[in-house]
Amino acid sequence: MTVPHTCVLVAGGGPAGSVAAALLAREGLQVVLCEKERFPRYHIGESLLTSAMPLLEFIGARERIERHGFVKKYGAFFRMKRGEVAGHIDFSKLSRYPYSFQVVRSEFDAILLDHARDCGARVCEETMVQDVEVRDGRPVGATLRSRSGAVEQLAFDYMVDATGQAGLLSTRYFGKRTEELAFANIAVGGYFRGAKPYRDHRGVLRPGAFSMEALVDGSGWTWAIPLHDGTLSVGVVVHRDIYTERRRSRTSLADYFEHALQRSPDVTSLISGAVREGEMRVWRDYSYFASEFAGSGYRLAGDAAGFIDPLFSTGVHLAFLGALSAAATICGVVRDEVEESVAQMFHERCLRQAYTRLMVTVAGFYCQIRNQEHVVLPSVSSENFQLAFDWIQPVVSGNVDFNSDEIPPEALLRTMQYTTDMMLEAHDIKTGNRVAKMMSAHVMNDAMVERSRAVDGMYIRFERGSLGLERLGTFASALAGAQRRIVRGVLSVAA
Repeated sequence: MTVPHTCVLVAGGGPAGSVAAALLAREGLQVVLCEKERFPRYHIGESLLTSAMPLLEFIGARERIERHGFVKKYGAFFRMKRGEVAGHIDFSKLSRYPYSFQVVRSEFDAILLDHARDCGARVCEETMVQDVEVRDGRPVGATLRSRSGAVEQLAFDYMVDATGQAGLLSTRYFGKRTEELAFANIAVGGYFRGAKPYRDHRGVLRPGAFSMEALVDGSGWTWAIPLHDGTLSVGVVVHRDIYTERRRSRTSLADYFEHALQRSPDVTSLISGAVREGEMRVWRDYSYFASEFAGSGYRLAGDAAGFIDPLFSTGVHLAFLGALSAAATICGVVRDEVEESVAQMFHERCLRQAYTRLMVTVAGFYCQIRNQEHVVLPSVSSENFQLAFDWIQPVVSGNVDFNSDEIPPEALLRTMQYTTDMMLEAHDIKTGNRVAKMMSAHVMNDAMVERSRAVDGMYIRFERGSLGLERLGTFASALAGAQRRIVRGVLSVAA
């Protein structure tokens, strides 16, 4: 019996899968996308970074997103320490995109899935990738099962695993996923109607702003996200051990949530008099990483590759980055522009670099969340607390990954230096650590600004009809390698 064949199988229809499928189909590749649910379906993760805008533009979906009426997000506010003014990430700085969106994910994801279909991908909803056939370490076929029970065999040349936290390939076939226990967090949240709009410390109304607040006892933090349906998404994030202890003494999940919010005066004031709608939800927000993001004939993207604590709302950003890299590297191989091994390494290092930058930044700011008595962020004090947020903006807006050419070299250099400063501070490193000294030396080298814009001298060619990889010279990725070796130590300090 002849088994149907496609060039690329995309498993999972969330942002990573839908964008990867859209990109690949627009390049003329035959693509089958399998999604086990029927969209729209509920999903958390409503706040987008400005890095989403150039990719939405590139795939032709931005106009559809704009028309839908999602809340425009012009920035974010982070009260990391009680008694300090909330730090402000202003999206109008360092980017031609002054806003992103706060989205209802069920609606946002459905738009992207429909767009992948319109771009030419064969989209199969209510169809799960049940099993994968692996030959000599390369996925070559899959068993697809629909909700009705129908089974189909499909052969393919390449596979993009965008199966979310299930992580089909890394958990079932390659057994290569590591949880970062420093961020083994539990989030509990719900939606409130009639909440007050966010105002900054001067009383200025900040429509659409994401707001975060450290719990006053340093045990975790809260988020508040305004949505276009008139509700405010509110959640509390604490370590699983704290959650287990506190949940045991509360009569219900709602009781736990209300008690937890007593440690968050800003959010409490926003929802005073508001009415909670729908059920309370619990999310297991454990941070984890697949040991490898790419292999022979496959790429991991989105939560299938890794998950970082949602402090800076980076989930969709990393999903988009993984989708773009997966599509570009597959196209590069199909067109014989690069060898498969080179494409694999690019995807691996592209994602590893982004995850490492963000994880170091998150770890540094968790040190401040957990110390509510003193300012512990390096190089800042109460008088200049905002500087820390100015310095990390290129990282936590996602712009360093998608449109770094628009960032002034001096701003990019300062960002690289500051993330390294946080890493060094966390380790209390003075002069004895050879790898840390190498990191510091590289960061202070102006040439590293240009090198940070590439992965081993290769760039994604961001052009419709010729999406792929372009080599603009070669450099040794000492920085990326050092980051990979150091980041696990940073996590242990943040715990």
